[in-house]
Amino acid sequence: MKTIIELITVEVKEAFAQKGYEEKFGVVTLSNRPDLCQYQCNGALAAAKQYKTAPIKIAQEIT
Repeated sequence: MKTIIELITVEVKEAFAQKGYEEKFGVVTLSNRPDLCQYQCNGALAAAKQYKTAPIKIAQEIT
């Protein structure tokens, strides 16, 4: 049985792939700021460096 993080990661990886980005950017982890949220994905930051675009643009595209 998959964990909730694994299930969310599958969905986020698909979202990245559907918009033309590599799936590797869709990895979800436990939040390092539990006061704000339970899980996080920092893939938009890494993808922005590789694709030479703004992270906010990528984040808006995949949501």
